[in-house]
Amino acid sequence: MEIQVGVAKVGKYAVRDSGDSVEVVERPNGGLSVIIVDGQGHGKSAKRISHQIATKAASLISDGTRDGVVMRSISDFLYALRGGSVSATVTILTADLAANSLIISRNSNTPVVINHQDGSSCISSGVNPIGVHRINRPSVSQWPLYPDTTVIGFTDGVIHAGRGYNRKGFSLDYVTDLLAVETPEPQWLANLLLEHAIGLSQGRPEDDMAVAVLGIRDVDNLLGKRSISIRYPF
Repeated sequence: MEIQVGVAKVGKYAVRDSGDSVEVVERPNGGLSVIIVDGQGHGKSAKRISHQIATKAASLISDGTRDGVVMRSISDFLYALRGGSVSATVTILTADLAANSLIISRNSNTPVVINHQDGSSCISSGVNPIGVHRINRPSVSQWPLYPDTTVIGFTDGVIHAGRGYNRKGFSLDYVTDLLAVETPEPQWLANLLLEHAIGLSQGRPEDDMAVAVLGIRDVDNLLGKRSISIRYPF
């Protein structure tokens, strides 16, 4: 089998720096984690916060720290850094080969959609953001690693897309309907969902937007070849 990851993001319209950060990190005992961070506010200050948190989380994961502990540690880090005055939402999507598990960790108000052999489901329970409370507990869910599983994480700019234009906003039914038809390639799906959210905002995103898709695919890769592709506009 093979782990595939797709990421697509865009900043708020007319704001140069996006406050959303996404990092992909290899786990020391096999597997990948995708870290999605939405820093409070917009622009350079939000970008600085989200980048610090994402890189801190990536460092902890690469050292072998478990995801639940990572979430608590980065919350303590932000609380100590800004004295409880700045918040951020964080979602970590993990394919852990050592545990043969799919792990979803959230301190976020945005849902995660998972599609596997039993159908689609949504993890949407309310969880406090990090950085505001001295004691903070993440939501952590775990499943076995099944082929043709797809997990999608968002920042709130995607979920709230279109609401400011007095029209129907982003619907999770749109996502689950896509997954019911086929098992799409993660990068294609991330691009499609981001473009859909931008379209709902009439081409002018009202907030920073990020979509990350982690897929488990039944692919023959006997040589263990790996690849990565990045597009970085400037």
